[in-house]
This record gives sequence, C-alpha cells and structure tokens, in this order.
Amino acid sequence: MEIGEDSPGKRALLMGNEAIARGAIEAGVDVASSYPGTPASEILETLADAAPELGFHAEWSTNEKVAFEVATGASITGVRSIVSMKNAGLNWVMDPFMTIVYGGIRGGFVVAVADDPDAHYSSNEQDTRIAAAYADIPCLEPADQQEAKDMTKYAFELSEKLELPVFVRSVTRISHASGDVELGEINREERKPVFDRHYKQAHRWNVYGDPGPVEKHRWLKSRQPLAKEAVEDLPWNELDLPEAATLGIIAPGLASSYAREALKLLGLENEISFLKIGTPYPLPEKKVVNLLENVEKILVIEEGESMVERRIKEIAQENGFDVKIEGKTTGVIEAVGEIDSGICAKAISEVLEIEPPAAGISEKVKKEIEGMIAPRSSTLCAGCPHLGTYWALKMALRKTGSKVQIVNGDIGCYEMGGYGVFAKEIDAKETKESKKYLIESPYETLDTNYVMGAGIGLMQGQSQAGYDDGPVIAVAGDSTFFHACLPEIVNAVYNDVNGLFLIMDNRWTAMTGHQPNPCTGETATGGAAKQLSIEEVAQACGVEHILTVDPYNLEDTIKVIKEALEHDGFSIVITSHVCTIQALRRKVFEGVKMKVNPDECISCRQCVELGCPAITYENETGGIDWNICVECGLCAQVCPTNALTIEEEGEE
Repeated sequence: MEIGEDSPGKRALLMGNEAIARGAIEAGVDVASSYPGTPASEILETLADAAPELGFHAEWSTNEKVAFEVATGASITGVRSIVSMKNAGLNWVMDPFMTIVYGGIRGGFVVAVADDPDAHYSSNEQDTRIAAAYADIPCLEPADQQEAKDMTKYAFELSEKLELPVFVRSVTRISHASGDVELGEINREERKPVFDRHYKQAHRWNVYGDPGPVEKHRWLKSRQPLAKEAVEDLPWNELDLPEAATLGIIAPGLASSYAREALKLLGLENEISFLKIGTPYPLPEKKVVNLLENVEKILVIEEGESMVERRIKEIAQENGFDVKIEGKTTGVIEAVGEIDSGICAKAISEVLEIEPPAAGISEKVKKEIEGMIAPRSSTLCAGCPHLGTYWALKMALRKTGSKVQIVNGDIGCYEMGGYGVFAKEIDAKETKESKKYLIESPYETLDTNYVMGAGIGLMQGQSQAGYDDGPVIAVAGDSTFFHACLPEIVNAVYNDVNGLFLIMDNRWTAMTGHQPNPCTGETATGGAAKQLSIEEVAQACGVEHILTVDPYNLEDTIKVIKEALEHDGFSIVITSHVCTIQALRRKVFEGVKMKVNPDECISCRQCVELGCPAITYENETGGIDWNICVECGLCAQVCPTNALTIEEEGEE
C-alpha cells in the first residue's frame, strides 16, 4: 500500500516507524524534519515518500538541533509539525528543547524519539522519557505498532490543547518490528501559517521578553494539571483488577506486551492486577492509587530506567500506602539491557516466590549453537572506499615512523574502524607511559569513539595538552562534517591546533540507509539540491592546508596522508569517492575485471589485512568471494606479487 493512501478501516502491515509516520499523516502534518539515526530513520523516509503527493514539507536537516528548530518554527505559525530522531539525537536538541517549552507552541508539535535498549545501534542505552519529564511535557509510549500510529495522531491534538510539544517514545523492538495496523482517516484541513508575537501572552515566542523566563516557567508549570487530567481517561491507560489478586503489575509501553506474555507463560493471566501505562509522564495517578488500594505488592516492569517505578513509590508514600514496590531499583529486574517476556516471567516468579518457567526453546537453541558460531562483528562492505582510506592511513603512519599515534573516531560506517573484528586477546593493564599497538586490519585503527563530532574535539584536546609521543588524528564522514564538525574546525583554526583531520567523503549518509546530505545533490523527497563542497567550506573556515584524494588510488592516498602527517599545523585530508553501494547502483565498476593468480601467492596475508569481506584465505592462499566482490581493485593494489590483479574486460 501507499503510506499516504486515504482508506479508513483498511489493515496494513507496518513497521513501527512507518506507523508513527502514518499517524502524523492522518493528523494532517504540515512540516516534518529529521536527521538520519538508527533506529528512527524510517520515520522521515516514510514521510518524505508521501510528502510530494500530500503536499507537506519533509526534509533531512543537517543535524537534530536544526531539525528541532525547523519543526518548532513551523508550529509557532500554527501549522502541525513533527521532528524525529534517535536517542542520541535528542542530546543535540536539549538546549532549545528545555527552553522552547517556556513559551509553548501554537500548532501541534510532536517530538518522536526512538530509544535503543541493549544498544543495538547506539553508543548508549539512554532513556529519553526522562527528558520529557525534565521539560514538563507529556510523553506517550506505545505498546505495539497500532498504538504507535494512534498515539502519534492523538499527540498533535494533545499538543494543541496544552500548547506544548508532546513526546512519543518508541524503542527498537517497536520501531524495527512490523505489526497489523488499522488505518484511520487523513485530516485534510488546510492550515494557513500566521504569526502574532503576543499570542495569548506578552512576547510569547521570546523567552527573555516581558514578563521574563521565571514567569514563563510558571506558565509551563500551570499546564501540568491540564496534562494530568488529560491522561486519566486515555484508552492506552488500562487497569484490570481481578478479585483476590495480591500482586499488581504496572508496565508502560512495550513492557506491557512482554509482561502479558509472561503472565500467559506462567498461567496467571486472570490472577494478577495489571495497570498498562501509555503515558509514563504524567502517570494516570487516579488509576495508580486505585491499584495501590487493592494489592499488597507492586512489580513495575519498564524498558529503560526506573522512571515509572520511582514515581509509583512517590505516589504510594504521598498517599500513605504500605505496599512493597519491586522493580529495577530493588534488583528484581536488571537495570541494564533490554527486557523480554522471559525476563518478565522470572521477575514475576521471584516476587510471587514461585518456580520460574523452564528455559524456552529459543534459550535452549542459543546454548546449543553457541560453540558452533564464530563470534564476529560488522565489517565494511566489499570494496568500500573507507577500506582504502584506512589502509593508506596505516601505511602512511608506518612510513612516517610514528610512535604511538592517537586516532579519534566518529559516528558513521567508518566507526567500524574501532570494532576490533580481527583483534587479538587484550591484556589490559595500568600503564604510565604511552604504549604502541600495531594496526594490522582497518578494524583496529580507531583508539577513541564516542558521539558525532567528538573525534576532532578530542584531537584538539590531545594536541593542546602537549601530547608528543605520536601524531593526533581525527576521522569523520561527509554527513558528520556538516552535522557537527564545523564549529570544531573553526576552533582548531582559531586556537592554532596541530593535528590531522581525515574526512571520508562518500557523498551519502550511508550507515543509516543512504539518506542524502549536503554533499549528495538531492533532497529528502528526491529533488535537486546544491551540492556543497567540503573543501570550499573548510577553506571558508580558514583552513590553509587541505588535500583531496581518491581512496581507490592507494599510492596517492598514502602519499597525501603522509604529507599531511608531516605538516606542522592543522591539516585536512578529504578522501573522496562515492559509496560502493551507490556506485553499484550506478554501474560504476562495469568494464573492470578482477583475476586471481594462486601460483603467485606467497601467503603474506596483506590482502586479509585490507579488511575487505570479499577476500578469502584458505590453504595458505588468498582468493576472492565472487558473490560479494565489486571488482574495485583495492586488493590488487595491496597484493605485492600480482596474485590478485585487475584487468580491463577483454584483456587476456
């Protein structure tokens, strides 16, 4: 089906992110903005597909803060807007997020955030519900894909009622799983953007204007009773009170689905009181009090931090209930990782002091096959230009005789340079001197890696600290360059930093699914856009030593990086080649053919050290997996004996 199809009552199998997008479409969204980030990327992708036909604006912004402000600006004019991002993206937004709520909004404004329990795609497991509570705005948390759609649609109404942004919190198992969703009617109301600087309040959109931030904060607090009243009767807050039940379970969002599965597994479906929560902030306090009046124990099951559990304890104390409340704070459920029905069943069994269920089939199968599967991490794609960049960096460091270099990573495909796929057993000790570790594969290159834009900042700190046991280097990609690195580059020039910034430009935001960015030349909806030059932008920031090279030419790339490493001052090297997946789509490699000459192989394993997953090594001989080889020729440049060669098609 087309996601913009106006067919009320029709059922469709939708991914959670698609369901969130559909909810925004049914609400009549006017402006949608985002920056790619797994597990949230498909929200904007889905909206961008529907935008041209339905006539609303959808964009990939340069970062989440920009996206948030674009959506806010739209809502201030009275139209409906949605901004979407992953958990880490919300960190970029906190400054405007915590301030814009003081003046509120006019048109419905939804902030959709996908958290990542168990850190499947992320550097942390942060629970962003806490940010919604911190900002004093309502948070909705869906239990399945149907609720993801319905809650998002309703969030626009609640936002306009309260004149505040409304938060919709998804998690990976909602965002990236599919479920049966009944479609609703699409709101076709046309909203004309208007503006009144004193709309219902003096200097409404200026936090510093009269009557000032304190009074505006007081206004924000005045909205809380309205929010609490609104959530009490929502259909997503449901209380079941079976007779004679002594235990009550409280579970928000997806955790409620896991908890119900656990009760079924234990044969306790109709014997336990159950409060399903759809609004972790604010909680439906009347229902909570009703449950506390009828049970002796409470078990709180939630995905993430113990946010709901702590509030339940406060409500119990405020109302004088002597009820034992268990959860993550008491250790019944572990405070890290994601939950599932097995974890819930074990927790319920512990609280009830009954035998836990036997290990399920999946757990048994996992144990049986554990010893049969070689552990491995992600690898770069066959023929990825980043393989060439990492190889050249390794060889250039060797040629310059560097001692103990520091290579600071960043977020993108190239972050796999720190995954340690081929790493040896590590003997970690307390040391007082710099210690060198030989880089053999590209996956052993990065020494630090945290968040977007941090690599070049860390590099500057190392330089300014006077580190001189080796060169300091930072890497980032083209999308990250525009997302987070521009202020860092200005800072490096302004403060006269000595170091190398290596920018891997493959012209797409590749890691999250090949979304366009300012280097691509197209917009979120496929329209033509100005293609910005990283080199020209860096020059405009005052960088004087900039070198650009094609990473598929290893000899030139090694030479260029070596020159930059030997430069006294701040250098930028741009390794520029379109993403291999996009190159295959455009048939860039046609007319070129790889050849394996096994008799020439001397078992040096240099091809293996390149790190390309298309390289094979069996019986002391290197070869090629033709199922995934893209015939880019990188391995032929690495091989010292012509065991691997590249030829033009038609050559003998």
